[in-house]
Amino acid sequence: MNENQKGLTPSPDSQTILSNEDGVEWIKSIHPDRVNGVALVIHGLNLKPDKMESIIALLTHSCIDVLNLSLRGHGKNYIQKANVDDNKARMETFKTVSYECWIKETHRAYGLAGNRSREKQVPLFLIGFSLGGLMGATLFASYPDVYFNRMVLLAPALHIYTINYLAKILSPFPRLVIPNFFIKSYCSNRGTPVAGYNALFEAIEHFNKNMASKLNVPTLIFIDTRDELVSYRRLKRIIKNRGLHQWRLHPVEKSTTGAKEKMHHLIIDESSIGKDAWNEMRELIIHHLLP
Repeated sequence: MNENQKGLTPSPDSQTILSNEDGVEWIKSIHPDRVNGVALVIHGLNLKPDKMESIIALLTHSCIDVLNLSLRGHGKNYIQKANVDDNKARMETFKTVSYECWIKETHRAYGLAGNRSREKQVPLFLIGFSLGGLMGATLFASYPDVYFNRMVLLAPALHIYTINYLAKILSPFPRLVIPNFFIKSYCSNRGTPVAGYNALFEAIEHFNKNMASKLNVPTLIFIDTRDELVSYRRLKRIIKNRGLHQWRLHPVEKSTTGAKEKMHHLIIDESSIGKDAWNEMRELIIHHLLP
């Protein structure tokens, strides 16, 4: 890894274009005249979209333009109401989400990133954590017009442990809020409404229904083998049974001392996995995207 890739923070020189209405934010390469690729970045369920900043900084410092998508009910993508504070308004919006809503937002963001990729004549990448990896992969599998040259998926929720489907019992109550599992600083809301889980489960169904050889592009998957949500073994089985020979699993081992967040599912920055593991991930990500 180059020395200038260590301890990366978002560059003040990078040009940012933010649209609250459609939930997208452009963060441009630190060298606007040199673009090696375009990446669509998608966060996890009830994760603050700006918590993907460490990965985004890594990408922009590698001359990759980034489109950071905030799915409905996250970040600044919510319906503002008079005399209602931002947190309450965001949660109220979160209680109304659906798979259809999120896949449409993902498709629109793909279109914007794809336009930029064609304009610059550079590859288009997908970077997704958990729900974000699922939404991006499901879009890829389901929409004929969608194509990513390479993907990096962090603990993608393509198959979750059966116990997590207990939330399906509550599916008739979409506005009911389930408490957070992540530490507060990572969460976009005080909890996740059942509507969010309903959308997640439906996305998994669509992924399984539409999974095909089209998805067999160079893909690097990071996951902690002790992940509480996503099954490492089932991901291995999916790769083998579906003939996805260009997909590669890379186990992540959290530092027992350096990681501030102990939940094994969260693997998006140095604070969540520790310095050594994060440095390894950064190097592998860039080597994968820009071989």
